[in-house]
This record gives sequence, C-alpha cells and structure tokens, in this order.
Amino acid sequence: MTKEEILKKAEYYSTFDRSCSYILQVFNYDRATIAPKGGAMEGNEALSFVSNEVYKVYKSDDYKEFVVEAYNKRDEFSEPYKRLFELKYKSLKESENLDSETNYKLQLIFSNGNTIWEEAKEKNDYSIFKDALKNIIEALKLIVDLKPTKFKNPYDSLLDQYEEGLNVDILDNFFNKLKERIVPLLQKIMKSKKKIRTDFLSRVVSKDIQQKISYELLKFNDFDLNSGVLSESEHPFTCFPSHHDVIVTTHYYEDSFASNIYSVIHEGGHAIFAQNEPDLFYEIGLAGSMSMGEHETISRFYENIIGRSKEYTDHIYDIINSIYPELLSDVSKTEFFEAVNVSTPSLIRTESDELTYSLHIMIRYELEKALINNEITVDNVKDEWNRLYKEYLGVDVTSDREGILQDMHWSDGTIGYFPTYALGNAYGAQILNTMRKDIDLEKTLKNGDLKIIKEWLKEHVFKYASLLKPREWLLKITGEELNPDYFLDYLENKYSKLYDLK
Repeated sequence: MTKEEILKKAEYYSTFDRSCSYILQVFNYDRATIAPKGGAMEGNEALSFVSNEVYKVYKSDDYKEFVVEAYNKRDEFSEPYKRLFELKYKSLKESENLDSETNYKLQLIFSNGNTIWEEAKEKNDYSIFKDALKNIIEALKLIVDLKPTKFKNPYDSLLDQYEEGLNVDILDNFFNKLKERIVPLLQKIMKSKKKIRTDFLSRVVSKDIQQKISYELLKFNDFDLNSGVLSESEHPFTCFPSHHDVIVTTHYYEDSFASNIYSVIHEGGHAIFAQNEPDLFYEIGLAGSMSMGEHETISRFYENIIGRSKEYTDHIYDIINSIYPELLSDVSKTEFFEAVNVSTPSLIRTESDELTYSLHIMIRYELEKALINNEITVDNVKDEWNRLYKEYLGVDVTSDREGILQDMHWSDGTIGYFPTYALGNAYGAQILNTMRKDIDLEKTLKNGDLKIIKEWLKEHVFKYASLLKPREWLLKITGEELNPDYFLDYLENKYSKLYDLK
C-alpha cells in the first residue's frame, strides 16, 4: 500500500471505530441506568452479538493487511498516526488466537456477570454471584493463555491492558512504599486527640436538591454541559461516545450528600479529560487510548487535590448555601472542610478518605493477583476479602453488599483495573508539583478560576495522554519517572496539619 492508501484505509476504519463505539457505549449506558431489569439478559445477548460482529471486522483479511502495512510504515507518518498504528498492531497481535466464536462466548459471560452481580448486591448475597465470578475468572485465564505474548506472571497480562508496561514487580514495590508511610500516619491519626465533627454529613438531603448541587459543581469545574449530561446509576461511571457527548453518572444517597458531591467531582474529572483531548485524536480514532492510570490521575486530582482543598470546599459550601441554606446553617466553612477530609478506616472504597483509599486498592490487588494465579478460589475469596479488611484497616465486614459485592469491576471482567486508581493518586501528586511552577494553585482555587487549571491540564497533560505510553507521559509532564514520595509527602503534610500531628 502507498502512504495515501494507508491514510484512506485509516479514515475508513476510524469512522467505523467511532460509529460502533458510539452505539455500544450508548447501549451500555442505557443498560446501566434506565433499562428495565426484566430485559437484562436479552440486552446482554444483543450487546454480545453486536460486539462480536464488530470483532469479526477486526479479524478480516482486509483489516489485518491494513494494520500490518501501516505498522511497518509507521515512521513515515505524524506522531498521532504513528501511535495509532502501534496500538492497532498491538491489539491485532494480542487477539490473533481469539476467534470470533470464542469472543462471543466471553463477551456474554462478562455481560451476564454484571447483571447477576446487580441482583446479588441488591439481595446482599455473594452466593448468587459466585458461579458467575468463577466463569469470569476462567474466561480471563483463557484470554491470557491465548495471547501470544507470555508474561512472567499471568496477572501481568491483565495489568498491561489497562496500564501498558505495568507488572507485579512494579506494583509490589509501589504498594510496599505506600504501606510503609500510610499505615504509621493512620496510626498517629487514630491516636490524635483532635475530634473532627461529622454529624451533619448524614443529614437528609433530597435527590432533587443534590442534583441541583451536582449541576452547579460541574459548571463550576468548567465542564461543558452543552456537550455533556448528568445521569444516575447504581455505580457511578463516565462514558464518552464522543467529546461532544460525555455522560457523567452518580448515585444519590439521601443520608450521605457528600457521597454524591465527590462522585460528581471524580466522574466530572474523567469527563473534562474526555472533552478536552485534541480534536485530531477524535478524528483519527486515537482519543481515549490513554491508560486507565492516566485517566484516574485526572479524576482523583479533581476529587481530592482540588476538591478537598480548603479553597475549593469553601466554594462547595457556598454552592450548598445558595441552594439549601438550612443544611449547613450551624456549620462553619472550616468544619465542612475538616469533615470531608476526616480519616478513619471504613468498609466502602468509594466512600473512603484520601489517606486510607490506597489500602482499599491494595486489598483488591492482592485478591485479583491471587485469583488469577490460582492461589485462592471464588469459594474462599470472600473470606480472604474479610480477613484483609481486618488486617489492613481493622474493620469487620458486616455484609456482602458492603464487602465483596461493593464494586462492579469484577462482574464485567475488568480485573487488573483497580491498581490504576492508586497509580493515579501518585501520578496526580507528581503532576501537582509541576503545576505549581506555573500556577499559584491556592490563589487560583480561592478565586474560583477552574478554567485556568483546566487549560493548564489541557496543554500539559491531556495533549499527550493518548500519544504516549504511561511512563513516557509522566516523564514528558514532570521530567521524572514515577516517584510515590510526592504523593506520600502530600498526604503527610495535609493530614499532619489537619490532625495537629507533630
């Protein structure tokens, strides 16, 4: 093929990719939000069938010929196209032993698994989900076995698909460093004499009022509501069929309004990222190719580094006061700031504080690794879950719903994803150190100039995410390899001040 013929093929398949992705994401959104439960299994079959028909196109001789030719001549093209062709070739090679019939069966296992998990969580009964989880684990092991690239540890194969280049050796070292400094800091906090008031966080706030607060927060963060929408789901998520159609979902608890606030800020971070990649990346089909760690960097950055700062919580306080002044009438801005930053061991990952969050991720990492490496089974993973929560966080798991069934990730086969949340925390703190060289963050937040922050991220972070591998991306932004000390220093500085620690 000539260079012009390759570009013509690239344009055709980019249009095909965008169109199919758009349809499948909207269908998935419908299933997770408003679709009736009675039609779930039929919907799963339809989704798996359509997904597999798309997959067949990627197994065609025409597509294979195009990808191989484009990859071999990748150096003749601009950097965005070069990266696109590298990613397509990597995907082609990884799936070369996975035929469409097997792919359909696997997709159905993952789709049905999510539906069964929803029922199990609602009924607070892990036994309902156990067989489905067994099928999911076996499906993932088959996918790993079929890949031509063999990793030292089978779990590395799953890690690599969410964070290219990530492996168990890197994560073991990373989590050990986190544990060495987070656990002693948490122990100091537990012994602190300072008591932070949190009683008002459980005050009842209607869904309608929380929704109004949510929209104001998204607008305040400079999320473009002309190209986005807020919806509701059992487990908050963000999807982006295109950068002009970005969907943020949240879950409302009437007795925990702060839960929704930080879900919206977190998912809104994902959404702002999606809206602000370069237009060219969407045109050629490169957008959204960044790692999950890169994406979680931004969602965690907005949720915690920005969203739990004193300057930002003052704005949350003002937004609440403008909508529902009775809620915080006896609460000061300082009390509100301290309450949303309180650190205490808890059961629910998504409700956990910034300090203990990584311990929740460590638990999931240990269990995923053990499941894939046949060190534990679905029969005893619940007991292991409960044991590790007692060991790492000192809490007793009181129900399946608040224990092993709390997250949706395992139900749809996204095993290997969880560690990217912790990496995102570390990436974010390292990027913060670089951002401070250009921006007075506290002054910017105090003035409510969130557009300044978004534009800095757009120029220094979003622009390179889909273009570079995670390691290269962080090096490009900060000039350094991953250094978790930035995150640990940030935590120690913040919580030492919060709890008056020496």
